[in-house]
Amino acid sequence: MEERAILTKWLDFNKKKNHVWSSIILFLMSLSFVVTDWMIGIFTLSDYLFVIVGISLFISGNYKIKRNQLLWILLILGVIVANIVMNVYNNETFILKTGLAALIRITYYVALVTGIYNYVKGEKLEAKFLKILNITAVAVCFIGIYITLALYTNGQLPYKFFWEFTRTDLLSYAFNKNLDFIRTRSIFSEPAYLGYFLNIVLAMNYFNKVKVKIGKGFTILISLTLFLTFSYSAIGIMLMIQGLYFINKINLRKFKWTKTTTVSLLLIIVIVFFSWDLINETIINRTADILSGKDGSAYFRIIRSWDYVNVEHIFLGNGIGHTPNIWNVYAYILSDLGLIAFLLSFLFSFCTLFVNFKMGIVFIALNFQKGGYLNPAFSIFLLLIFIYIGSRDKKIRRMM
Repeated sequence: MEERAILTKWLDFNKKKNHVWSSIILFLMSLSFVVTDWMIGIFTLSDYLFVIVGISLFISGNYKIKRNQLLWILLILGVIVANIVMNVYNNETFILKTGLAALIRITYYVALVTGIYNYVKGEKLEAKFLKILNITAVAVCFIGIYITLALYTNGQLPYKFFWEFTRTDLLSYAFNKNLDFIRTRSIFSEPAYLGYFLNIVLAMNYFNKVKVKIGKGFTILISLTLFLTFSYSAIGIMLMIQGLYFINKINLRKFKWTKTTTVSLLLIIVIVFFSWDLINETIINRTADILSGKDGSAYFRIIRSWDYVNVEHIFLGNGIGHTPNIWNVYAYILSDLGLIAFLLSFLFSFCTLFVNFKMGIVFIALNFQKGGYLNPAFSIFLLLIFIYIGSRDKKIRRMM
């Protein structure tokens, strides 16, 4: 009885301090999204932050899993376990140790994502989470712009401490190793990964169906920083997001030319004018190279990612964790886990289009920009999709 009384007092205390716990947990989740490239030993810093988040949920009494969610988790893990067992007996190249390590990793990710989802939805923290995520994104943008300026000044400003746990090589920030064209990558390992993060935040700002409104200043800075990455895929997806947003918002019959419209147009013209050399080199010329076949990055991203699919093991795949780094999530799943998991991922993507078409389109496009379904960034992306894709009356909400 005494132990139960102590537990009750502890839970009551945590309820009174829930605003503190929510700030800590949501900030750590936002921070974990921007340090997925920081390697400490064999794990990323995000993996360590996930542990802290999980412990925080437990000790604050906020970790919950519903019965129907547990069934979905068991289904996902059951498919993976069955795949591992069948690979052990039918695939000579399969390494059991690698498979078990990947299974442990994905089990923890699924359990954490479910716990955070229930916490955010149960406590109605959607707005707070998205605002903290945007504040984190703005901080990352300012850091990225600062590092870019430092590189243009030949390192007169200190910046290398930001890259202590990630890449520092020239190719990661200079376009074709040309120091005249610096690509903003902030604290990520390369510009495309910064673009991946910022595009996700931008999509959540624009297309969330939980009625969370984010100030225009945030989206303008995020869009500008996306442009400064000079990542072809990141800018392309950003333009797609902006196009989907404005098509929905602009009513040509009610459109009125205002001072704000004039200022915005002039600002765009000024930016394009002073950045023309960069635009010409990194976008226009690269587009020409891609169309002519000189630049094979798009070809490798969309087509060659499927090269690791083993036709002889198309049903089982090569085994979880056995595919080298590639750009395409769908090719990753088919190569690693085989046909059943691939079809399930395809079905999930179709469901996102049904629930929220614009966010579903972005989800599919981003899965071609950055591979790695075992990466913590993909788990956070899925978490945000689940939280913001639909309103409370959607079937997917009731299913979760």
